[in-house]
Amino acid sequence: MRKPIKEIESVLQSHGYSVNIIIADAVKIFNLKTLCHGVGFKKQDGYRASQIIVLMLTMPFLMFKSVGDFYTSKRQGITPMKKDTIYRLKNNERMPWRALLLAIAQQFQRLVNP
Repeated sequence: MRKPIKEIESVLQSHGYSVNIIIADAVKIFNLKTLCHGVGFKKQDGYRASQIIVLMLTMPFLMFKSVGDFYTSKRQGITPMKKDTIYRLKNNERMPWRALLLAIAQQFQRLVNP
């Protein structure tokens, strides 16, 4: 396990936020579902790409270094999603990861500098 990051820990303690509330707020503010759809994240069936990405974004805040670490822990019960679902999206070369990163950066700029 990694050592706790003091800056994040102090924000969580001073504001009383839990990690899942902070991530849920960020997903809403950034319109992650719309960004994923806009850059072309398309899946045939199952979980939406945005749902998988949110789970992937949550893992480092829960102090997991990898998908495998998450699925061997006691916290794997927070989602019915299987690890193969995450690996398939993560390793799919047709998914526009760079376009998503650019869209998130542009959305950040719009939010910070209106």
